[in-house]
Amino acid sequence: MAVPLLSLLANTIRAGLTALREKVAKAWFKNLVKQTIVKKSLREYRTPGKILSRSNKTSFWRKGSMYFFVYDAKHKDTLPYWDAFPLVIPIERYRDGFLGINFHYLYPKDRAILLDQLQMFANNDKLDETTRLRMTYRSLGNFTKLKRAKPCIHRYLNSHMGTMVPVNADEWGTALFLPVERFKGKNKTAVWMDSKAKMLTN
Repeated sequence: MAVPLLSLLANTIRAGLTALREKVAKAWFKNLVKQTIVKKSLREYRTPGKILSRSNKTSFWRKGSMYFFVYDAKHKDTLPYWDAFPLVIPIERYRDGFLGINFHYLYPKDRAILLDQLQMFANNDKLDETTRLRMTYRSLGNFTKLKRAKPCIHRYLNSHMGTMVPVNADEWGTALFLPVERFKGKNKTAVWMDSKAKMLTN
């Protein structure tokens, strides 16, 4: 039986122990930074730009894996809001980019619940570089059972994306809690409330 991706955090999430949850996220971030910058403080590198400039990067992405990246929305002047630093799992490839699930559009607790639900699409339970979520937009089943995925689905264009930072599968759970979402147009609380409302619409 596969171990839930967030099994180590489950009790914390349910109990709403924010302080402990943030401690786990900070530990993940600190390890990420230490890959190249060992002596720099965590605080100095707690921004999206520093994640990208000080971490392992790639210009190649795979469906079903998780990535951070800088994004400059094509229609930013007309969009009500958008995330300039997405945390995304691509699910469908297109000639000019991909369709993906951006977890930043949800409250942290809802991110965790959604990631646990998406385990049904995992190709294995190793939680290593081979682990991916094999899913498509169609496999989400009109969001009947995966209502939290609905507000997270977004198209991303290659021409508007910066370099990507991959997140290893064993770090997916903690990556959800890093406070690095960068919404433009609305503050994060307003975005999360809007996503809650979208979950309930047909």
